[in-house]
Amino acid sequence: MPQGISKQNIGIKMKLKYLALAITAALAVSSAQAAIVDIDFTNYAYGTAFSTQIPYVSFSLQGTGSTAGSPVINSTSWSGKGLSNSASGEYPTASILDIKFDGLASNVNFKFNNYGSSSSGRGHTFYTAFNQLGAAIETGFVGAGGSFSLAATGIAGLQFNNGTTGSNNWLFAVNTLQANVAPVPEPETYALMGMGLLGLMAARRRKAKQA
Repeated sequence: MPQGISKQNIGIKMKLKYLALAITAALAVSSAQAAIVDIDFTNYAYGTAFSTQIPYVSFSLQGTGSTAGSPVINSTSWSGKGLSNSASGEYPTASILDIKFDGLASNVNFKFNNYGSSSSGRGHTFYTAFNQLGAAIETGFVGAGGSFSLAATGIAGLQFNNGTTGSNNWLFAVNTLQANVAPVPEPETYALMGMGLLGLMAARRRKAKQA
């Protein structure tokens, strides 16, 4: 054995090497599981209901107004198919169409039809993106509609709100939705990372004492 190198130092180096490999493997698995959500609602039949049937994303009606049931593709009375804020594809509507991602989303894009526009009150439709803790991280108004790209990352949920209080209705529709959804790291991944950091700190302390 070369001078100045003890069995203890070799053991420490080997442990750190294995910890680093374990952490790298855990992060690689997490990255490999990232999924692409790419939904074109215009390809679905009028009245098709959406809840949890599409992987990595779920849909519901919330807020005020008519929130019973699942959101459906708008009826033939409206030009341009899309997932509406209504369980019938017509009036009455819910005030909020809620989207939850099964993980944390980035590169979120959507095409939206507000069926008209309003500068205030009902129909002054806006979107809000939320992080895993439920805090708003991006919001904006849709006007009459169009194509939108969100700058925020780590999006756990996305809501569209028509600006009503329940006494008035305003129908809208999401025509397309795209996102990259990465799984939330499992506790085991955090544990491995923590072990690696503790190991590095312990090695530095031993090295400092030997010096």
